[in-house]
Amino acid sequence: MVSSSATSLSFVLFVAAMDGKEKQSQGVGLFAGVGLISLSILMLQVCLTRLFSVALWHHFAFMVVSIAFLGYGASGTFLMMVPRINNLSLRPTLAWLALAFSMATLAAYWGSNIIPFDPARIIWDRYQWVYLLGYYGVLAIPFFFAGLSLSLVYTRKADAVNRLYACDLVGAGLGCVTIFSMYAFAGAAGAVLAVCLTAAFASLAFSANGWKVNLVRGAWMVVLCTLIITKPEFLTLNISPYKALNIALRYPDARTLETRWHPAARLDVIESKAVRFAPGLSLEFQGSLPEQMGLCLDGGHLNAVTRFNGNMDDIAFTAFLPASLPYALGEPDNVLIMEPMGGLDILTARYHGAKNIVTTHGNPLVLHVMQTVLKDFSGKLYQTHVTPVGEQARSFLLRTSKHFDVIQLPLTDSLGAISSGLYGLSEDYTLTVEAFKAYINALTPEGLLAVTRYLLPPPRYEIRLVALACAALEAMGIEHPERHIGAIRSWGAFTLVVKRNPFESRDIERIKDFCRRLHFDLVHYPNMSRAEANQYNRFPGPLYHDMIQKVLNAADRDTFYKAYMFDVRPVTDNRPFFYHNFRMDKVVPLFRAVGNKWQLFLEGGYLVHLIFLQSLVISLVLITLPLKKTGRPASSWFLAYFGLIGLGFMLVEICLIQRFILFLARPVYAFSVVLFSVLVASGLGSYYSKYRSNRPRCLILVPVLIVAYAFALGRLLMVAMGWPLWLRSGLAFVAILPLGFMLGMFFPMGIRTLSLVFERGIPWAWAVNGCASVVGSVFAVVVALAYGFRSVLCLAALAYSLALVALSQMMRYRPRE
Repeated sequence: MVSSSATSLSFVLFVAAMDGKEKQSQGVGLFAGVGLISLSILMLQVCLTRLFSVALWHHFAFMVVSIAFLGYGASGTFLMMVPRINNLSLRPTLAWLALAFSMATLAAYWGSNIIPFDPARIIWDRYQWVYLLGYYGVLAIPFFFAGLSLSLVYTRKADAVNRLYACDLVGAGLGCVTIFSMYAFAGAAGAVLAVCLTAAFASLAFSANGWKVNLVRGAWMVVLCTLIITKPEFLTLNISPYKALNIALRYPDARTLETRWHPAARLDVIESKAVRFAPGLSLEFQGSLPEQMGLCLDGGHLNAVTRFNGNMDDIAFTAFLPASLPYALGEPDNVLIMEPMGGLDILTARYHGAKNIVTTHGNPLVLHVMQTVLKDFSGKLYQTHVTPVGEQARSFLLRTSKHFDVIQLPLTDSLGAISSGLYGLSEDYTLTVEAFKAYINALTPEGLLAVTRYLLPPPRYEIRLVALACAALEAMGIEHPERHIGAIRSWGAFTLVVKRNPFESRDIERIKDFCRRLHFDLVHYPNMSRAEANQYNRFPGPLYHDMIQKVLNAADRDTFYKAYMFDVRPVTDNRPFFYHNFRMDKVVPLFRAVGNKWQLFLEGGYLVHLIFLQSLVISLVLITLPLKKTGRPASSWFLAYFGLIGLGFMLVEICLIQRFILFLARPVYAFSVVLFSVLVASGLGSYYSKYRSNRPRCLILVPVLIVAYAFALGRLLMVAMGWPLWLRSGLAFVAILPLGFMLGMFFPMGIRTLSLVFERGIPWAWAVNGCASVVGSVFAVVVALAYGFRSVLCLAALAYSLALVALSQMMRYRPRE
């Protein structure tokens, strides 16, 4: 809470410093209040993003942006329908609205916590769609009050819109940075309370006069402080009963030992009999597994920490795992393991005699807990024979000149989470063609890349893994990729190995001996016959072998991709959705193939289209409602203009966040740095727009800039991938600054122009802008899933081009100055 108060104070000082000539007419409080409201809004959006990731699933987090702008759109529509609000005294009204926003935030958090919406039940429980609407409605209320205050300010103070919008954007930029400091010591509920407190400060900035508002505000701030200190039970986050954490805790005598919050994740350490982690363990193993504790990320990613005291006999079971295949092919000394979580693959490498083990960690919380809380239980796993690196593997590989005998992408999640299909919208830059190229290039000549995943019929992820390897090898100029690829499966896991040099006969014999000894099934090796497949863990036919042969055969590949019911084509950094297999053109055949059941359609890629339609319908209702009150305006160009810039801005913002996830190594850094950069740069552009209001020709550069970013930004960032994080963050700000600056000029220019031709339509423009942003936030995901982020940016360029046409038409009706 100290951080929130300090940010509020620093923002007030910033506004006072920039207030200048207009200080007498507007007052510091108005600008500071706008900035603090926006700071609170962005903090709340980030809060809800984390809460959705934990309580529901990661991919539902994008709904937060939709909910926020839905509230914004509703506020503009309300102001058009009830114009008498414009007659109220401005500053006291804003103070009450900010206070209402503060109170509604806590009420919405509590309300959403008790609504029984659960995406895991959405297929068979028809009431879940009603609960989803309830989620939207309850969580949109605080954004409604916040949006109403901003809409009212822009309507009543259109002459100062450039400075007001600048304060709005800069405040939002500070909010996306401030909120991250809350989680480490306050957790989810504490972060929500910090939002409420900041909104109460905004109310105070708008107006400190009036005994009624002061009485209510003072009592409310006392309540908030009490809740912060006491942390009552009703504020505890309610997590879906179908997530791995709650499933594990339902076992007898299960308990949570520790819970940690970090901006990147929530981590729970648990004791439960459900924690038994040895993916694909051979049925030939007759011993018992050592004691294991659970590590659960965001309530859903369940992994295990194995008790280890240095006795290698205790971890002999690791030799019976499919993931131990690379150690059966040689005696590697230098091993790189990506995101090993609880460290099972480290134990496997230790058991097989690896001398130098490097591990990469995108999530610092896991590494910290393993080196402190679980240090003794794990036998100081990360302090002995292991060099942990606190960044993602791809950026590490660009920085290091070291080559490895084995690079492993281990299986670190629970079967239930993967099989649910709820990772369909999760981007994964470790499983793209460019990533595989980086891994293979970092191998020694006889080195192996090993990837293990759960075996999940119908075949999807396993086939795409082979497609990735094949595409990467071909991109490196290798004519016969099938000679570099081997694959096996057990009853429950699939392991792919890719060798930098072609497999030799001795390698093939070792693979065959490994499978024969442990009763694993051969899936592919160079020149393997069909009769050798499907020997132990039998399907009706050798379907995995047959499909992989079609992928590896260039003549059959495209035909197979087009005919198969799932999308198993290799994914790239432009479209990094490895777990998304949705094909719109195959919905009906797939439905029939699975016996007319919808369970398989739970995958996020299917649901996002329904959510898009839902948001589109709601937005159209909110946009058209004012027609009943005002009738059709003489010109509708302003509606098109504000809709297009809302859509375009959201498309650009989401794409930039995705582009920088890989560059900044962690999603949480990309989110904070990109949002801060875009919003602050746009705020500067907004402030400057006053001096260009009669000469908007410079905005013609915006579509050109967006297209340039679409095709050149990735190459620019790759050059600097090996730089230190602080330098990369600085480059991110510099790279985003020109585009963000230009984007920030559109909204205030539009408001200024509209105030001269149709001033009472400003709330309507605000509603259209908010609703277009709702649609844009989901539309960006829909397009990216199908065509990639480059296509999304091209659509954003088109939206801004059309907006320029609409602006020119609006300016034709403007009185000459």
